[in-house]
Amino acid sequence: MNVIILLGITSFTIITLALIRHLYSEIHAKKHTIEGIQGVQYFVELIKLTQQHRGMHSGLLNGNLDFKDKLTQVEKDIQTQYDAILSFEKKHAYPAQLSIQYAHKQWLKLLQNNAIQSSQSFQLHTGLINRQLDALWDLADEFALTTSRQKTVRQTAQQLVKTLPELAEALGQIRALSVQVASKQDLSSDKKLQLIFTLEKITEHHAKLSQLLPANSNQVLQQFIGEIKRSVEQDTLSQRDPDGLFQDASQIINQLFDVVNNRLTELKQAFR
Repeated sequence: MNVIILLGITSFTIITLALIRHLYSEIHAKKHTIEGIQGVQYFVELIKLTQQHRGMHSGLLNGNLDFKDKLTQVEKDIQTQYDAILSFEKKHAYPAQLSIQYAHKQWLKLLQNNAIQSSQSFQLHTGLINRQLDALWDLADEFALTTSRQKTVRQTAQQLVKTLPELAEALGQIRALSVQVASKQDLSSDKKLQLIFTLEKITEHHAKLSQLLPANSNQVLQQFIGEIKRSVEQDTLSQRDPDGLFQDASQIINQLFDVVNNRLTELKQAFR
C-alpha cells in the first residue's frame, strides 16, 4: 500500500513539474517574442528613414538643393535608429553574425563617399536597404515570429516583415527614381525601364495585400501608381515637381509603415 502511495506521489510530482516547466517555457517564449517585436519596430523605422534618404539624395545630386537641410536631419534620425538597434542587440545577446553592425558600416561608408553619382547613390542605397530587409527577416526569425507554432502569427509576421516592407521598398524606389527624373528634368530610356519594371513589382505585391490595407490606402496607392504610369508613358514625368512627387509617394509609404506598426502593436498585445 505504501508503495502504491509512493508511486502515486512520484507520478503526481513528475506531472506537476512537467506542467510547471511547460508553463514557464510558454511564458518565456511569449516574453521573447514581445521583445522581438520591439526590435522589429526599430528596424521598420530604420528602413523607412533610409528610403527617405535615398529619395532626397537622388534629388540633391540632380540639382534640387531644397533637400540639403532635410537630409541632415534624416541622417541624424538614421543614426539614432542604428544606436537603438545596436543597443537592443547587446541587451539580448543577439548573434554577432546577424548583427546590424555590418549594415551600419555600409551606411557610414555611403555617407563618406563625396564624389558619388546619382545612379551610384541609388544602387548603394538600394543594396543597403535590401540588406536591412534581410536583417529584419533574420530578427523576426530569431525571436520566433516567423517560426511561431501559431499559424496566424506566422502568417501575420510574414506580411509585416516581408510582403509589406517589400511593397514599401518598391514604392521607395519609385519615389527616388521619380524625384531623380523630375530634378534633372530628363527621363532617360534606362530610367524609364527601371520605373516600368518597379511599377510591375508594386502591382504584384499589392495584389497580395489589398485585403490587408485600409480602403483609403488602397485608393491613394492605386491613384499614385496610375499617375506615375501615365507620366512615364506620356514622357511628362520630367515636368513634374520633385518635392510634390516626394510628398505624394511619402504619404503612401508612411501609411504602409503605419499599418505595419499598428499590426505589430496588436500582435504584441495579443501575446500579453
